[in-house]
Amino acid sequence: MSNSEKTLLSSADTSKAALDARHQGQRVGGFRPWLLQRLTGLLLLALLAAHIWVNHFAGIGKVASGQQEELVLFSLSAQRLKTVLFIAIDFALLATVLHHGLSGMRTILAEWRVTARHMRTVTLLLRLLSATAFAYGAWVLVVFILG
Repeated sequence: MSNSEKTLLSSADTSKAALDARHQGQRVGGFRPWLLQRLTGLLLLALLAAHIWVNHFAGIGKVASGQQEELVLFSLSAQRLKTVLFIAIDFALLATVLHHGLSGMRTILAEWRVTARHMRTVTLLLRLLSATAFAYGAWVLVVFILG
């Protein structure tokens, strides 16, 4: 049997495992998760562009004129995080990154034969990881904002 035939058979096995998981009442895909993945990807582009511009390029004129020594200063970050807009952007960025990344990870794991049969457990573990990471990230932001 050639390598291409083996690859074709192994991908068929993976698809069968995903189908088996679906037939056991475990949803591994659909339109809503697909759409949400695309929307969070677009939202990430917008939030990251805003984050990078404000934090790394907005003050370039002050640095060039000598009014400011560096682009990224702790005092400027602290000042920005006293405004509701930047607090909202940072929390939205945290939530969007976690959802997009872990949803993508779930999709990959759903197609992998080893984990496709255990999607309820995988989904639960990814949700716990997401909640834990969000709580930790929110705690860091709150400490920085209040500190």
